[in-house]
Amino acid sequence: MKKILFVYPHNFLEHTMGTNTRIRALARELCRMGYTIDLYALSNFVSRYDGFAALNKEESLVDKLYLYDYAEIRRYSKRKRRLNRLLGRYRQETLDNWVTPGMVKQFNEIVSAGDYTHIVMFYAYTADLLLPENYRGHEGVCKIYFMEDLLSVGAYVSGQSSAIGSLLDDEMKRISVFDRIACISYDEKIWIEKLMKGRHHVDFLPHIVERKVVETSEPDTLKHPRVVFVGYDNPYNIEGMKWFLQEVYPSLSPEVELTVVGKVNRHLHVECPNLHQIDYVPDLDEMYRHTDIIICPLLNGTGMKIKVVEAMSYGIPVVCTSRGVDGLPDKTRNGCLVADDAAAFAGHINRLVCDTAFYKQCQQQVKDYFSTTLDWSRHKDTLLHLFREE
Repeated sequence: MKKILFVYPHNFLEHTMGTNTRIRALARELCRMGYTIDLYALSNFVSRYDGFAALNKEESLVDKLYLYDYAEIRRYSKRKRRLNRLLGRYRQETLDNWVTPGMVKQFNEIVSAGDYTHIVMFYAYTADLLLPENYRGHEGVCKIYFMEDLLSVGAYVSGQSSAIGSLLDDEMKRISVFDRIACISYDEKIWIEKLMKGRHHVDFLPHIVERKVVETSEPDTLKHPRVVFVGYDNPYNIEGMKWFLQEVYPSLSPEVELTVVGKVNRHLHVECPNLHQIDYVPDLDEMYRHTDIIICPLLNGTGMKIKVVEAMSYGIPVVCTSRGVDGLPDKTRNGCLVADDAAAFAGHINRLVCDTAFYKQCQQQVKDYFSTTLDWSRHKDTLLHLFREE
């Protein structure tokens, strides 16, 4: 039996964030390929697991669930920091390291008993589990790293770190323990390949999604054009939507209806005309089929934006900042309308609303780019190559 252990901190069966959507799609495809998947995740962190069995019953994507308590990671990190201060040790800035002695022990018990063919990890925070001095699993297991975000850059951009050099060095050291590497972002694929100096080939594997066939309406036939943002409450989404509501929204055509979906709403305490805030939508497919424009007003961030790729799969025009096209191989001929200042951002939306020919042109560009560059049929062979047996 072909078995995979996913090391991913969240309950990817929850429809709460873009990375969950990405991991769920990957798990679905691997199950179709005949693999059985176990999940090693964190409790007392972001996700809940009291409804895990019910969620898993829908598609049975996960065979066994293993949990490690994130509270123990916090306690262990706190003890280490206190000890370093007492001993006067200088510690260069590094990425967060979630690996504790207790986690190493539990992980080794799992991999020793699991008879896995592959171990798949998504964040370098747990990469030390695979160091030779820690790993006690079977030999010959293929270790694959799916880079969802360049963590060192994210820590620097978000202000969590004042330096990037030592963080980047640490991240490169951690991912070097893997046999194979795939990036969701084309930008990061190119950069990581250069930094690895030929030691690793890095594959580009975008979000797994196929083009949807949708009957769409033209904006000038709608009484209220529907503009949508989807996002959970990470700092980038919060920052971007606050900027949009304060700087862009007042300049939009009055007939525009804006819907904001996701936990980001918990941080948007505003009253705006024609603004609809929905914390959770169980079926995003139905929502996308009734959406005219998707926005991605993020001012910071790393990796490919799942919300952008999902919108493109439905042929929906996207208005975004430069961060919205991060990860796409082509930044200019992809159908997205890009603007980094409020007036231009609002102008793109208003033109889509009032200019039918322009809307249809952008819609076709999005469909064409998705079909030629992002459609899953273009990348199936990459996934097969990543999980090849040698």
